[in-house]
Amino acid sequence: MLLRFGVENHGSIRGYQELQLTATNLKDSEEGLIHQGDASAEGSRVLRLLPVAGIYGANAAGKSTLLNAFDFFLNAIRLSHAGVAKRTGTPYIPFILDLESRSTPSRYDVDIVLESTRYHYGFSLDGKRIVQEWLYSFDLTASRQVRSVMFARETSPEGIVEVIFPGKSLKGENKQIAKLVRPNSLFLSVAAQNSHPQISAMFEFFEQVVSRLNAQVDEVSIVNQLTAYLGLDEQRKAAALKFLKAADIGISDINFSKIPLKEKEVQIIKDIEQLFRQHANIPASDRALFSDDDLKEKVTVKLMHLGKDGKTYPIPLAEESTGTQALLQLLGPVFARLHAGGTVLIDELNTALHPLVSRELIKLFQNPITNPGRAQLIFTTHDTNLLTGSLLRRDQIWFAEKDVEGATHLFSLSDIKVRSTDNIERGYLMGRFGAIPFVGCGLDEFASMFGKHPEQVAT
Repeated sequence: MLLRFGVENHGSIRGYQELQLTATNLKDSEEGLIHQGDASAEGSRVLRLLPVAGIYGANAAGKSTLLNAFDFFLNAIRLSHAGVAKRTGTPYIPFILDLESRSTPSRYDVDIVLESTRYHYGFSLDGKRIVQEWLYSFDLTASRQVRSVMFARETSPEGIVEVIFPGKSLKGENKQIAKLVRPNSLFLSVAAQNSHPQISAMFEFFEQVVSRLNAQVDEVSIVNQLTAYLGLDEQRKAAALKFLKAADIGISDINFSKIPLKEKEVQIIKDIEQLFRQHANIPASDRALFSDDDLKEKVTVKLMHLGKDGKTYPIPLAEESTGTQALLQLLGPVFARLHAGGTVLIDELNTALHPLVSRELIKLFQNPITNPGRAQLIFTTHDTNLLTGSLLRRDQIWFAEKDVEGATHLFSLSDIKVRSTDNIERGYLMGRFGAIPFVGCGLDEFASMFGKHPEQVAT
């Protein structure tokens, strides 16, 4: 489970900002909270975690930047060892509106809990090297919470990597693995690639985070997502169809079928693989990116609609509405995580989705019956309808706002003095909590220009 994510010096984020998914002690509804830990064990701590967090803010306030930073963090873990060339340095996206930040390392860190252990993991980088990397653990069953340093790593400006293991909490071939760590690769990534038992469990957690989905439709992506997540699992497919029927978009079934690839299509795939290998410096001796089965056939998806005669008729995906396509693009990853657990990041949830459909999507994560995997959802949106009623607790509502220097700040509604019975939507739109665009005088001046002659406008 994800407890928090923090980032510093990334995109529009200059100072350290964090998103927390641990429930506060507010007297809001406890329904839907995820409890992690054994309440019956003496001295054991039980964590109360949020299944959903929504981020609001004006356009360009930095909502998407936070998800982009999380995506950056995940890609570094997944790709820093196997996917980054030895001499290319590291990716680096610093705050660019001052000179100091451009030469300051960016920092990323998370707290997660696996079974009865809480882990704090993070790293900093500067475009040339991984400057620092660390992993701490806390035993939640212990009556006294003591931090155990599993490893700490530093890379000198000259590129010398030093990894230390102060205690005995990290088992395995640690020193041998440390020798494989490059200045631009993470120890965590190297250890996972070498099947380190403890690290592999953490790596698997990060693999279960679905990175930065959005409702911008892409027909190829929709087919791939539906096939990967629903095509081979009838239980997931049945649950997804039930949700689609509740959303009232007319789809009664999703049919998957395989057809042989044409010779021209196979050649295109091989050409793409060759270009990718050249760009990523992947040796020709490495295993093929596509198996022989991948080059034999492709999967097609047919969306079935029920006619008034009781028969079902296929409608091509391209002819479905933008809203339906957007929902279908989210459907596969969402239901896979609801079933198996993990975290889903959705950027601009309101794009193309009806507000009522967005509400139902959130409810899937809030209900333990529809969320047996105890998955978590983090989304950005402008949809103030989601602030009404009791859909979200106050600590599930977050705001992003830029200061006068263009730096993003993140804060929760629970940090503001507001009652759970207050009209949150109205308060937000009236500017009570900030994080809204400043419009008015500028637009009035712009509009008044249209009432003047061109020569008057020029003056």
